[in-house]
Amino acid sequence: MELEIQVTFRTGDSIRTRRYKSEQGALRGIWKWLSKHQDKADIQASFFSPELGHRAFEHPEQLSEFEPKTIDNFYQSRAWLALRYQVLQTHEHKCVECNRTKAEHNIVLHVDHILPRSKYPHKALDINNMQILCEDCNLGKLDK
Repeated sequence: MELEIQVTFRTGDSIRTRRYKSEQGALRGIWKWLSKHQDKADIQASFFSPELGHRAFEHPEQLSEFEPKTIDNFYQSRAWLALRYQVLQTHEHKCVECNRTKAEHNIVLHVDHILPRSKYPHKALDINNMQILCEDCNLGKLDK
C-alpha cells in the first residue's frame, strides 16, 4: 500500500486539501504554500503522518530546510569570467598535468582552482590559484 499524506491548507475560513506521495513532498509543498501566502492573516497548513504525527505550520521559517537552495552563480559572475579570460590570455594553452595542447590534441581546456573553492573561498578569484587543465585531468582529480 502506497503512503499518501493529506495536507490541509487554511486561510481564514477557506479550507483546501491536497494529497502528497511522501512526507518530504508534503513538507516542501507546505513551505511553498506558506511562502506564497505569508502576507495573509490567519493561515495554517497541517497534516498527519505515521512517522511525524500531527504537524501544523503557520510560517515558512518553521520549514526553512525545505527552502529551495540558491543556485551558485559563481561561474557566471563577471568577476570569474574576467579572471578566466585573463588566465587564458596570460597562460600557455597547455594542460599543466599531461602537457597536451588544444592545438595539437583538439582537447577542451579548463581554468581550474589549484586550491578548491569549497575549502578556500578567499582564493576563488586569486589568479595565483589558477591553472589550466585539460578536461580529462580536471574531471579526474579530487579536490583535496
